Amino acid sequence: MTFKKIYIILFLCCHTVYVLAGESIANNGRPRVGLVLSGGGAKGIAHVGVLKVIEELGIPIDYIGGTSMGSIVGGLYALGYTSSQLENYLKEADWENLLTSRVLRPNVSIYEKGKRKRYWMQFPIRGGKIELPLGILSGQNVSNLFCELASPAYDQPDFSKFPIPFLCVATDIEAGGEAVIEHGDLAKAMRASMAIPTIFTPEEIDGKKLFDGGLINNFPANLVHDKGMDILIGVDVTSLDKPEEYNNIYQIMDRLVFMSSQPLKDANRKLCQIFITPDLSEYSTASFNAVDSLIVRGERAARLHYDELKKLADYLNGFESERVKEHAICPQPLQSFYVKKVVINGLKSTTKEILLQKLDLDFPRELTFNQLNNAVDRVKGTQVFLSIVYHLNPLPDGAVELQFDCVEHSENLIRVGMHYDQEYKAALLLNLSLRNFLLNNSKAGVELSIGANPAFSLSYFHSPNFRRTEKKILKSRLSPDWLCNVDGYQFNAYNYSGNQRATAYTFYSLSSGIQLLISPSLHSAVGIAITGDYSAIRTKVGNDVADDRANHLYMITRLFYERDTYNEDYFPTKGYKYCIEGNYHKGLSKNDRYPEGFFGIMFRSNFAFTPVDRWTLHSGIDAGTLFGSNILPHYQFRIGGIPDKQLHHQINFLGMYFLQNYDRNAWVAHLNQQVRLWNNVYVTFRTNFGKTGNEPTDLIIPTDFKIGYGVSAQYNSVVGPLGFTISSSNVTKSLLGALHFGFWF
Repeated sequence: MTFKKIYIILFLCCHTVYVLAGESIANNGRPRVGLVLSGGGAKGIAHVGVLKVIEELGIPIDYIGGTSMGSIVGGLYALGYTSSQLENYLKEADWENLLTSRVLRPNVSIYEKGKRKRYWMQFPIRGGKIELPLGILSGQNVSNLFCELASPAYDQPDFSKFPIPFLCVATDIEAGGEAVIEHGDLAKAMRASMAIPTIFTPEEIDGKKLFDGGLINNFPANLVHDKGMDILIGVDVTSLDKPEEYNNIYQIMDRLVFMSSQPLKDANRKLCQIFITPDLSEYSTASFNAVDSLIVRGERAARLHYDELKKLADYLNGFESERVKEHAICPQPLQSFYVKKVVINGLKSTTKEILLQKLDLDFPRELTFNQLNNAVDRVKGTQVFLSIVYHLNPLPDGAVELQFDCVEHSENLIRVGMHYDQEYKAALLLNLSLRNFLLNNSKAGVELSIGANPAFSLSYFHSPNFRRTEKKILKSRLSPDWLCNVDGYQFNAYNYSGNQRATAYTFYSLSSGIQLLISPSLHSAVGIAITGDYSAIRTKVGNDVADDRANHLYMITRLFYERDTYNEDYFPTKGYKYCIEGNYHKGLSKNDRYPEGFFGIMFRSNFAFTPVDRWTLHSGIDAGTLFGSNILPHYQFRIGGIPDKQLHHQINFLGMYFLQNYDRNAWVAHLNQQVRLWNNVYVTFRTNFGKTGNEPTDLIIPTDFKIGYGVSAQYNSVVGPLGFTISSSNVTKSLLGALHFGFWF
């Protein structure tokens, strides 16, 4: 009886081991190894360093689970990418562009180029109420990159069938629980797992709005263990610092995001046979500019466990006749794909025809990711969409269905900005933008500058919707858009006698007009404008001239062509922009002392060229001439001042006072050398020279040149450029200082 009992007990034990081992026995008896990668923002880049050591030792990985950045590194590694490939992608990534979701300026229409950087906060209006956005960033550019890198698996929705089975974790805010993602679109899964609340908008999967998995399970060892793994290797790049070490917003963000999952993480750590914690105390979740250092820290931490990892590798190799094959599938994103069908979801106030028109792609067609990303940027450049995420859905014949999931901006927005400079003084900038007001595909705007020198602008822009024909005629290249506007402003300024202030006055302007615009491309526009212009001057102090107290009403007709290829709104490093204009002014007031009409020609140009990294040359020329007998002083060319914002007939001149000189003819050449010291810190050495004269021939006489020079220190902040300039000239012969901050109205 004793022998039989022992036999039964042994049999049951063996059977239990067999059941628990499950697939391990089916895999030549080798224990199964799971890899767990934590979230941690930029710190998760250190995971790549750990993977380098795992590959070097040839440790087979049978399952990967990750959260947030761990889901990105883990998902791509599970797909077959090697650590070397991941390292290259991380180093080459334009993190500023990826994380800000900004649209590259060349893909923005010329009408929007000068408007998009005026405001740094915006609030949607829905149902007559101001709402807060779900997140600051849409993650558009991150989604584009994920879709490209995950394209080798676009036709494989089951993550368990990847070269290495994979799962990731997100948080279902509405249900208040964990969302384990094991199937579907890998790009969407990774994007959902890293959607930090308030920073990124949520990712919607199966009708659920999902946020960063770090809120609930930042180290999902329990989920990987439940997949039947016998041995777990865990890498945790987060640590809750001591309270006295919280010195900045990034450390606080780390604490807020990850502290709720800390109890579960402590329990999950105990499930790991090998637990690796890189020393990343010097870095934050936003240290994306330290890719090299983070990877080195990850590799260094793995080598501290080298003996354990080596013993594991040797042990696992003993279960197979051959050495475990290196993880080196090395997939590549699809070079191109044939789009046979297009599906568009999420449109509310925009028609499918308009979206296809802005994409400027003809389907069916062969397409690359670069072409697709540029097309999406062109649509985003209209400022209508918060995001346009695309997906590749497989079709039976090997072609793809291109699916666009669109999220439109609220039709109505309130935006806020601020500005200060010594000429226009401090101002709070407010904007109300109404889309599809009265007419479809239109935009109405109310802009206010509230301060010492107030200004306002009312505008209504309409782009008629012309559907493309079988001959592929595009509306954007053939028919005009039109713009109605009413603008008003005032500012305080001075008339000068030499370098001395002679008169202090307030200038008032109110204008209203209509423009017809044809845009052959995103970079250029040709147009005609008819404007009614009322102006008045009121003297505050000084010897007033009777003419300056008159009210003036003119009708102005303008023909113009402009082109703008700058790569950035501020601190561009390449491109150019120029505008040439011919105009005719006709006095309308019966009592106007200047009733005669006069003609004018004006040319402005700016060029940016970067011969050496961080050193950019900026050059340009402004020139103009007027033909007529009696021309109001404020319609003549005003020279002086350094603000980037220019009145219509103003030409900036370094080292001179704002609007110090005026004349009927002028030209000024600019040559600046911009040096980027750090990421957002610049020093610019400036020079300009030129001439003014009553007659055009005065401009070519090689005497009496005005020469100015100076230096600017500037910081490109999130709420606008902050800078200080010191300058002088042979006109003033004294040092002038100027401070400016924020975006222009």
